[in-house]
Amino acid sequence: MPSIQLVFLALAHAAVDFFLNVLPPVMPFFVRELGFSVTAVAALATAKSAGSGLLQPVFGAMVDRSRRTALLPASVAVCGLFAALLGVMPSYWLLLAAALLCGLAGAVFHPLATVSVRALMGRYSAGAMSVFGVGGTIGMALVPLTVAGLVGALGLRGMLWLLVPAFGVAAVLALRGFHKLDLTRPAVDSFGMAVERDQAGERAGAPARNAAASPSALKPLAYLAATTLVRTVGQVAFSNFLPLYYVSKGFSEGYGSVMLTVYMVAGSVSAMAFGYLSDRWGRKPVVALSSVLATPALVGFLLTDGPLQTALLVAASLFLFATFSVAPVYAQELVPDRAAMGAGLMMGGVWSVAAFLLIPLGALADAYDVQTALLAGALLPAAATVFLVPVPETHAAREPVRGRSA
Repeated sequence: MPSIQLVFLALAHAAVDFFLNVLPPVMPFFVRELGFSVTAVAALATAKSAGSGLLQPVFGAMVDRSRRTALLPASVAVCGLFAALLGVMPSYWLLLAAALLCGLAGAVFHPLATVSVRALMGRYSAGAMSVFGVGGTIGMALVPLTVAGLVGALGLRGMLWLLVPAFGVAAVLALRGFHKLDLTRPAVDSFGMAVERDQAGERAGAPARNAAASPSALKPLAYLAATTLVRTVGQVAFSNFLPLYYVSKGFSEGYGSVMLTVYMVAGSVSAMAFGYLSDRWGRKPVVALSSVLATPALVGFLLTDGPLQTALLVAASLFLFATFSVAPVYAQELVPDRAAMGAGLMMGGVWSVAAFLLIPLGALADAYDVQTALLAGALLPAAATVFLVPVPETHAAREPVRGRSA
């Protein structure tokens, strides 16, 4: 059943996004125990994000051409392997290499998985993508306390226990046949309507499989990518520097991990809720509204304390993660004949470019403080809406169903 397969795919997404996010909770340990600067640990996060993001559109284009998912289980195992090795690498440069290779495995997984969602459902659906996406955000939410607990109890070598879920989830995917999933099954347009195929399996009247997306379609995709990039810089900054922020305010690493968990759990709820809401309201209103509201919530968080600060952190997470599952589907609808490439751009390409900006933000934190660096990032989501203006809506809001009059 597609619904059961979707759950297993969400489980795999949880595992991969868990592995891709093990660095933030151990950053304070690297700074305190290994003597790394904030800039140096930010470079580790940048290497991981560059590996997982820059090549995602390339891998996505390869998936669009090959229509095969053979590497899906292996990508989970390799991603987890190098995440585990981050705890035992004997030098900074080997840490950097492990972070990069962990990211590269994630870059293989994400475009394969997103088009697998479409293959399972037979149509584009931000609701289905939000189920897949919430798996990823749950995985991220589990990271802070799990990794902090492992490292606190066993030292950095405790991260080797990540090998268990890595190979376990990969085995489940192989047993469920995800390595031989048929990506040619769904035949739908950007509104989820069935499209006839010719005898060769191509969409009737559509460009050849290997044809490039038209320039008219790529232009709005570029604007959407710019929107996502600018707002993601702020999101990446908060996701990576939040534990450091709390430590800089005199709290323990454990408390910083707890607050990062709160932030991630709120994001998990948001990713699923706004995915379904975008199926009803449209993609563009969700992206625009969440971007505008994220900035005041983030600034308010940085300028307050106590329960109000925690409430604003939750609100900021809700708005930042609102586009987590919406943006990839929005991109797929803009370039339906290059769905994996579009999703790879949103889920990887823009995230890796945003991660490169962690280095100057880390330098800003070293020169001034973490709060100043986060304040700079907090202003970006609202600014991102400038690039959204020329992007067309691809999924019109649904009219409410009215009963027939007697």
